[in-house]
Amino acid sequence: MPLRSKPFIRTSVESGGSDQKEKNVEKIFAGFDEAWLRYWNAYISLQNQLYETARAAREVSWLSATDPAKLSDINRVQRELYATMPRRVDYQPLGQVTRSLDSAPTTFEALEAALILEKEKCQELEKAIDVVLEQTRESKKKLGLSGP
Repeated sequence: MPLRSKPFIRTSVESGGSDQKEKNVEKIFAGFDEAWLRYWNAYISLQNQLYETARAAREVSWLSATDPAKLSDINRVQRELYATMPRRVDYQPLGQVTRSLDSAPTTFEALEAALILEKEKCQELEKAIDVVLEQTRESKKKLGLSGP
């Protein structure tokens, strides 16, 4: 998958030090930035697909409306569900950004912990997708609908 952006290459390191140390740090973070952008592009692609799937599922649930009152109830529940969707990532003001390599161990540990939890959540999502796929197939079969 081609990257949509170029990695941010740092031009200086706050902690100072030799030119060689700065070059080594830049090289390390250039690799990290490349990996981060690959992750980001996959994240955005997944998020867009999740919204498309939610939209399609919403339309299927409307099929169960047997009258205007039922449709109104379904729409109300859907509004409540959509209101629980998480917000987008917040940007941090530059004054709150920590650039000191002294905080690197805890910063990396926090990222690792978040990624491990994210993998677990993705596995939960995969299981939920399987349940919805099976229910979709069963519903189509019971309704006498053909197709994939």
